[in-house]
Amino acid sequence: MSLFRKKGEQTTHQWYVTALKRMIDGDRDGAFLALQEAVKGGKAPTDAYIRLGNLLRERGDAGKAVQIHQSLTVKTDLTKEEKIELFLNLAEDYAHLGNSEKSIRILETAVKTLNIKDPAVFMKIAKQYHVLRNKEKSFEALREAKKYGGVGDRELALYLASSAERLLENGDSKEAKKLLQQGLKHDPDSAPALMMLGDIAETEDNIDEAISKWRRAAVLSPQLAGPALQKLERLLYERGKFSEIEKIYHDIRSARGGDETASLATAALYKKQGQDEKAIELLEEYLAVFPESIKGRLLLTSLYARHRDSDALDRFLDESVRQSWETKPYVCQSCQFQSDAMRWHCPRCNAFDTFTTDYEI
Repeated sequence: MSLFRKKGEQTTHQWYVTALKRMIDGDRDGAFLALQEAVKGGKAPTDAYIRLGNLLRERGDAGKAVQIHQSLTVKTDLTKEEKIELFLNLAEDYAHLGNSEKSIRILETAVKTLNIKDPAVFMKIAKQYHVLRNKEKSFEALREAKKYGGVGDRELALYLASSAERLLENGDSKEAKKLLQQGLKHDPDSAPALMMLGDIAETEDNIDEAISKWRRAAVLSPQLAGPALQKLERLLYERGKFSEIEKIYHDIRSARGGDETASLATAALYKKQGQDEKAIELLEEYLAVFPESIKGRLLLTSLYARHRDSDALDRFLDESVRQSWETKPYVCQSCQFQSDAMRWHCPRCNAFDTFTTDYEI
């Protein structure tokens, strides 16, 4: 009888080891089958049950995942690390079932009973409060995550900016302004906050403040330089101070050692003013440093074509430049949320720094 038990325990261990190897190899289906065999005898390691539940959730059966993970909560021999892992995954199960309230209760109970200081737990709490659109509680959880190294002041400012954006969409500029100013206290260089404060300042007819905020945002952020410059150009043109835009272009180029948006905008300005030689000189210098700039090459070719009096080619290349400025939407790599503008915080899944245009259409 003892020999039979020993053989059974070895088989369970072997299935568990096989499952781990298959997961390392990326064979999640094979790992799932191996874990099912490992837990049949009821003596598999706790980790085997946790992993099996996670794979069930991944396969779309969060209900069974809850059953497996919930059954582990009565075990009295779990280590603190195993308990944290278990509660994290159980909370994730309920999140997949659409029960954010239950997910939060599990995590907050775990924090209190286990004295958890793991930033991942607070990030999950923040995410679920965000799903429930409870921005205040979500922000509180993010602040807790910051205490333990999960996020920094930059992320707190980005979250507040994202929350303010929603308020602006609903026409509540007063509360949005408060959140944005609070965000700047965490990160004075938060370009998204500066952009929105510039928008609010314009609606309040505080034009100098709007110009100041947009100008700083353009200097700080390559991704927001284009939208900021468009706003600045419009406002300065309306005020009869369009000549100031060249100085702004210069500041941006100086701040970043040659910025594509500002360099092309400056060259385009020279072209509009009939200063083609200055535009050509600027673009040639820019391309000597950044030869991969397709937009710069198109614009320079357009200027070369103009000096050869090739009107048809000039029109074609001008249109090519316009089309090259049309970019793909930014997509969150965590939840696939799409945005026409660059974002650093996802308003859907609460993730930070997940947006990119580097994907296949």
